[in-house]
Amino acid sequence: MEAALRERLLGLLDGFRRLRVMVVGDLVLDHYLVGDAGRISREYPVVILNHERDEYRPGGAANTVANLASLGAAVIPAGRIGEDPNGDELIEILTRTNCSTEAVVRDPVACTVTKTRIVAGGTHGGGLGQHLLRVDHLGAGAPAAVEGELVRRIEQLAQSVDGFVLSDYGQGTLTTAVSEAVMRLARGRYVGLDSRHRLLSYPGVSAATPNLEEAAEASGMDLRDEAGIEVAGTKLCARLGAEALLITLGAGGMSLFESSARAIHIPVANKSEVFDVTGAGDTVVAAFTLTRLAGGSYLEAAHLANVAGGISVRHAGATPVTAREVREALGG
Repeated sequence: MEAALRERLLGLLDGFRRLRVMVVGDLVLDHYLVGDAGRISREYPVVILNHERDEYRPGGAANTVANLASLGAAVIPAGRIGEDPNGDELIEILTRTNCSTEAVVRDPVACTVTKTRIVAGGTHGGGLGQHLLRVDHLGAGAPAAVEGELVRRIEQLAQSVDGFVLSDYGQGTLTTAVSEAVMRLARGRYVGLDSRHRLLSYPGVSAATPNLEEAAEASGMDLRDEAGIEVAGTKLCARLGAEALLITLGAGGMSLFESSARAIHIPVANKSEVFDVTGAGDTVVAAFTLTRLAGGSYLEAAHLANVAGGISVRHAGATPVTAREVREALGG
């Protein structure tokens, strides 16, 4: 990376502290049940895990919230969770990140979406080792009263933010009424999109950040080479009516598409060992959004998101990337 670009990105990074962002989407609790693998059970041919500890981390849209906050922005999470112990845990996590939880609706008849990962060999040094199993506790569709209350809270707080992120993990928070409310309230402000399976369901967003698998699913194309990726990216950007589309390619870097420019390929920023890709997409959308809101171009936003994403995959589990880590990676 050229020195001039590094200096520019460092300046934009400093501007993150002035920003306020609302994240609307599926708030998830990530639960890690960690221990040492002991022996094979005599009852059934399964590994016995000697339980060491439980870890709770923000997942889904909550991890996007955590990344925005750790990069320096003020964040308002908006979504629905259950009135259950896992919901209490998630509220506590969000509160520790200094986020207001005014727009988090507690649904008395739903469970908080929770993903429990059973992990062996991660008790030494605080890391997370071999994943043995994942158990998901999923939510259900929101009743009309809960959906209406969420829209009401978004309306109350929308004018206080500089931009929005729609974070769709397929758990039903981003209904048509909720997403249309955000687009109506945005009124020309930036709206970023991170959607697992419904990329084309949000026309009119400012920009989207799908990974290769998500882009392939949305385009209906088999994206095996750069030429195919360029065709798909251009098509998806046009169909969304977005200003930009950033496709993350894992070890292949990123490809940026803007509505009025040719595709630009950015090599991967981190060529060292990848430990865990969990949550890397949340880091990318957070850094991309904040760079754009701080006054950067989409190309500058892609470069900074590339650096932040490269840091994220070196962490175990969904771990927010900090502004300090990005600054150090940029040599600042």
